[in-house]
Amino acid sequence: MEKTILLVDDEEEIVSFLERFLQRMNLASIKATSGREALKLYVEKKVDLVFLDIQLESRDGHDGLSVLRELRKQNSGAQVIMITGRIEKEYQDRARELGAVDYIVKPLDLGDLRQKINKYIPQ
Repeated sequence: MEKTILLVDDEEEIVSFLERFLQRMNLASIKATSGREALKLYVEKKVDLVFLDIQLESRDGHDGLSVLRELRKQNSGAQVIMITGRIEKEYQDRARELGAVDYIVKPLDLGDLRQKINKYIPQ
C-alpha cells in the first residue's frame, strides 16, 4: 500500500521542495498551506506521516501547535514531525507534549529529512 505524507507549511517554496524530494523517494504527498486546509485533508485522506510547520501562519486561526492538537484528536495514528526555524527547546518540548514524534530544523537538511522519513515510514 502506498504511503501518503501530508505537507503543511505556509511557505509555498518549502512545501514544493518537500514535494519534489518525496517524489524522488517515490512517496506520495498532499500539501496544505493553511491549518484549516491541513485539517480538512487529514480527515479526508489516508495519511501516514505529517510534516507540520510549528510556526504556521495563523491566517485562519490555526498555528502549528493548534493544528497538531487537532490532528491528535483524530486518532488516525499518523506520525507528526514538526518543521521549525526555531531551535528553542521550549517549542520542541511543547510539540512533543502535544504528540509530535520528532522535528526537523529549517533550513532543511536532505540527509536528516531522508533519515526521518525512513524512520517513520520504513520502505
